[in-house]
Amino acid sequence: MKKTEKYDAAKPEWNLISKEEVSLLKMKLGKSHRKESDWEVIKEILGRRNVLTFIPPKRAKGLTTIEKVLCEDGNLIVFTNMDDCTRHIQVVQFKGRFWKYVEIGSIPFVNVLDIADQHGMNVLIDVNYEVNCKCLMYESGEQRLKAVIMTYLK
Repeated sequence: MKKTEKYDAAKPEWNLISKEEVSLLKMKLGKSHRKESDWEVIKEILGRRNVLTFIPPKRAKGLTTIEKVLCEDGNLIVFTNMDDCTRHIQVVQFKGRFWKYVEIGSIPFVNVLDIADQHGMNVLIDVNYEVNCKCLMYESGEQRLKAVIMTYLK
């Protein structure tokens, strides 16, 4: 049997974004207009931490990985916290894309940006399937971070 480690965001060796930092990111994202100082805070938090992603089963419909980062509908997908990551896994399972367990891992955010730039892909951060989901997106062509609203039909 494979040994698994209990998730603990506070473990320093995992270098994950703290609950306080996640709250700050969500507050900055929730603003209708972000100042340059807001973007600096967002970039600073993401730039020094690891983000979460998951590796779907080999036969998952429409899901792949690129260098161990989830790729869905042509975008790399990462999460700043376990709640958003597990919610995304549950929704994808509910949609019937796969039924098995997944491996959740962490990766430095700067490495995700390098992978995105190498493959010419965008990165969606904390995306979910809610109608008019507001999330962060790194656009590799412009090499910049921006807030976007993803519209999904129910």
